[in-house]
Amino acid sequence: MQLKSLLEELNLSDKDGLFFYDDLDNEKTSFLSIRIKEIFSEKIKPDAFFCINNEPLILFFEKKRDLEKLERQIWNLNQSPAIFIHDDNQWLIKNGFKFLESKKGLDTLTSSKDLKDFEYFELITGHSWKKYQKEFEQKNRVDFYLLKNIEEARSVLTNPELGNLHPKVANSLLGRVIFIRYLIDRNVELNKYHIKGKEDFYQLLSNHEETYKFFQQVKEDFNGNLFPLKYKLNDIEINEDEKVNVNHLSIISSLLRGGKIHSDSNIEPSLFEIYDFSIIPIEFVSNVYEKFIGVDKQADSGAYYTPLFLVDYIQKETVSKYFLDNPNEYNCKVLDPACGSGIFLVETLRQIISQYTKQYPVNVDNEVEYNQYKDKLKSLLQNNIYGIDKDENAISVAIFSLYITLLDNLKPRSIVGFKFPILENTNFFVADFFDTNNTYNTELKKHHFQFILGNPPWKTKGHPKEKQLFEKYIENRKKLENSNLEIENREIAEAFLVRVSDFNFDESGLIITSKVLYKKRKKKEKKGVFRKYFLNHFLVRQVVELSSVRHQIFNNSNDSAVAPATIIFYKKENNTEKLRKNIVKHISLKPNIFFETFKLMVIEKYDIKDVAQKFFIDEDWIWKVLVYGNILDYYFIKRLKDKYSSIR
Repeated sequence: MQLKSLLEELNLSDKDGLFFYDDLDNEKTSFLSIRIKEIFSEKIKPDAFFCINNEPLILFFEKKRDLEKLERQIWNLNQSPAIFIHDDNQWLIKNGFKFLESKKGLDTLTSSKDLKDFEYFELITGHSWKKYQKEFEQKNRVDFYLLKNIEEARSVLTNPELGNLHPKVANSLLGRVIFIRYLIDRNVELNKYHIKGKEDFYQLLSNHEETYKFFQQVKEDFNGNLFPLKYKLNDIEINEDEKVNVNHLSIISSLLRGGKIHSDSNIEPSLFEIYDFSIIPIEFVSNVYEKFIGVDKQADSGAYYTPLFLVDYIQKETVSKYFLDNPNEYNCKVLDPACGSGIFLVETLRQIISQYTKQYPVNVDNEVEYNQYKDKLKSLLQNNIYGIDKDENAISVAIFSLYITLLDNLKPRSIVGFKFPILENTNFFVADFFDTNNTYNTELKKHHFQFILGNPPWKTKGHPKEKQLFEKYIENRKKLENSNLEIENREIAEAFLVRVSDFNFDESGLIITSKVLYKKRKKKEKKGVFRKYFLNHFLVRQVVELSSVRHQIFNNSNDSAVAPATIIFYKKENNTEKLRKNIVKHISLKPNIFFETFKLMVIEKYDIKDVAQKFFIDEDWIWKVLVYGNILDYYFIKRLKDKYSSIR
């Protein structure tokens, strides 16, 4: 059966979600992320693909190709669960999320006898995905294995009885090694380092002196803030090569070769040999950051990684819309005030570079023009991307992620010798966002940001008894404004919501805990004080309430008790009449098989309500009604509240 006949049998051939390889070059597939389009067009090259909610859930391959390589790339992509591959006799249906090392290929999802499971109606109603839901479990996916391998290696490197490395040294060593593997996987010419492939690099690691000569040369060649070889630990400057020995390098070598990281380990051998770092999504870097800062420190700071699907949604509502409204523009300044691993900033930079190359296509064969393009890439980063974080590790990983994004937009032959721009203390600052005396305040107030985006910490419990910097900031602001501003229950996310207004921006889009919207204080007379202040000083464009899917959102996080989340888009506004008349788009996402299995944000029309901001100001209880209810529920409860003092 040929592809055309297969698509007809599945009733997909005339459906809007079906696209072909040639569609990657036109506007039909503009909804796909830049990263997916690049990987589809340059590496995986599906003959056809079917999208649900703009996500490519099924890939079709009819033409002959290297199946072992293809299936490894699909697993590394971690995006498409159902893969149809023609093997001359029949269609094989593979699980894009499960790779079997023993067979060097994807696991079989089902036989071609079960084609009816993938008919159009079965797909869009979710019946197909429900039937095979167990096959798509997180524990089979590339990011799960990769993080497990890196976590194991870091644990051995920092274990007092095994590696005894300081965590900062271990982080830098692992990050640098992943960077070099990325260069190898991109087929970057590393002949000047006498490295022609992975095996040469592994051999090099057996020689401590030569390894650190190589690391030093890479550092000099790429410049920037890329995993320094010298840094301060407890105010003492140290050289990494004096702390890392042959034993540590052998642990790294075992990790990379795909063996057991340590002989006493109970964990299965590393799968590094089959990872492709030219394909693995940037979300991986966020997860690595989560592992780098560790569970204890993560809980202490209230910082958790941001799932990519939430980043994508916020990007579509902000940066993507901005470029649609301003097609001749390619600059878009974005600040993340608690940037973590920089995932919002990475995706922003991808869009900026894509917008620029649309307007100014690059001739890669013209050396002068291509060198100008390389310089332009650096300036696009330096002129648009800014971040703050208290954690030095976070800033290092964010800068690393952005450097990789620059390299993703260069041809492999032009990568060696590409000098990264210095970003620390110009674009990125290791600081507390509530430190109003820090030098970054002066620097950042010089700019007008199109957007301030991020996922600031959520934390009420566990703060030290003494007043924290964010609480002192709120107290000072309250005095200066002579306002009734108060933070409820020591929730730091509330402080972030108002602190951003000290900077110049068009709109802010932040992920916060939903409790900010409807949690009550113990003192009844002061309930909703923060919300009243916020709604009378900021115009809210959209609220996306995620309480009902809270456990599915952060289920890969280290957090064992996840708070409900909300995305809020808003801007500064002091005109009371404008605020009260403003229409807030309130979206309350509900659980469904697509979200549970693939994290697809399928928003039904009954999840959306348009509500005037005055209702939120006057009747604070409406926030909780709209999580599960609609406008009729609001009027019903209002009637009860007006007529009766209590349910009794």
